[in-house]
Amino acid sequence: MAARVERREVAPDPGVRAPRRSDAPAVAALMLDAYRGTIDDDGETPQETLDLVERLFAGEYGSVLWNVSEVTERDGRIVAAAVCTVFEGRPFLAFLVTAPEWKGRGLARAALTRAINRLAVAGDPLLRLVVTHGNAPAERLYASLGFVVESD
Repeated sequence: MAARVERREVAPDPGVRAPRRSDAPAVAALMLDAYRGTIDDDGETPQETLDLVERLFAGEYGSVLWNVSEVTERDGRIVAAAVCTVFEGRPFLAFLVTAPEWKGRGLARAALTRAINRLAVAGDPLLRLVVTHGNAPAERLYASLGFVVESD
C-alpha cells in the first residue's frame, strides 16, 4: 500500500519521542503483546521478537528513519510505536503497533499522521507499507489515511 505524503492536522502529544536503540526490549515486548492472538501472530518467542527489533534498529531491513519514527509513552511505558525505514530507496512503514489496552484511542492514527507530516516536511512524496490481508483494523486505518493498494 502507499499514500501520498501531505501535511495533516494532528494533536500534539507530550508522551511522544523519537525511538532509541535502547528501546529495543520495550518495543519488542510491545510488538509481542500487540500481535498476540491476531492474524499477525506467528508464535514468535520473546527472544525472536527482540532479535527482530534489534536487527531492525541496526538497519538490517533498511536504514531507520529515526527523525520520522516515534514511540508513545504513558506512565513511563511504551504503549505505541511507529517505525519507518528506507526500503528500495523509499520511505517505508516497517511497523505500527499499539498495546492492546490502548487500542481505539487514536494512538496509531496520530503516530502515522505525525510520520506522514515529518516526511512531507522532508519532501518525500509517498509512504509505503505492507499489511496482512485480513487485518481489518489496520486496513481500515490505512485506507482512512489515503493508503491504497499498489498494482505490481
